[in-house]
Amino acid sequence: MGGISEHDVIGAITAEDGKASLLGGRAVAIACGDALPPAFRRESADIDIVVRGRDRRALKNAMTKLDCQAATEFNLLNGKERLIFYGGDTKIDVFIDVFRMCHTLQLGNRVGILPMILPPADLLLTKLQVVRLERKDMIDSAALLLACPLDGNAANRIDAEWLAKTLGQDWGLWRTATRSLETLRARAGEICADDALAAQLISRIDALNETIAAAPRSMAWRMRAVIGERTIWYEIPEEPDAEPATKAAPSGA
Repeated sequence: MGGISEHDVIGAITAEDGKASLLGGRAVAIACGDALPPAFRRESADIDIVVRGRDRRALKNAMTKLDCQAATEFNLLNGKERLIFYGGDTKIDVFIDVFRMCHTLQLGNRVGILPMILPPADLLLTKLQVVRLERKDMIDSAALLLACPLDGNAANRIDAEWLAKTLGQDWGLWRTATRSLETLRARAGEICADDALAAQLISRIDALNETIAAAPRSMAWRMRAVIGERTIWYEIPEEPDAEPATKAAPSGA
């Protein structure tokens, strides 16, 4: 059985007067567009979206009209902040207002700023907040930094000032994000496999780091910074074990 597309999902929610924004690898590809270097193109099997809490009804109506199956048990346990559906072979992972992984990102008020996708700064932050970076996280981060400008008025620009301000509110998120940028910089040659691209990536990372370093810090940030790395500042999320109801139901149910 085939799946459905991100355009189907976003379009169906919009038709129900709701708002949703794509994140993950598919969103990165859209944000980068034709500027995405071929080496950074990758397939993303899942559709990851964020919806506002007020649009739960629109989401559920859209999933019904698309004939998507709910991961019933998972949704009952996690439905306040996250829901999973299946459209054919395609998993649809829905974050409601909050993106809670290694760190918690409040994304509800970022939905709908751009057509289809979250703003590139948010997309980058969802990658930089990963404590144990996987190759796909590094590829997506590098792709965004190479393809999306840090300044100017382009719709796909990375709003470095907003990102830096956000990090200045949360020491833990700042520590993980800056460590991720350090890792990305150190492995630029390996990730890019091209000296010119690697040099460009390092230059973009350095420019972003300058903006982050210059941003103001909140009192909460400063207080947490005193403790520093003596106390764990992140979570390690587990991949959800979720199946649609037709697969998960026990025999005879």
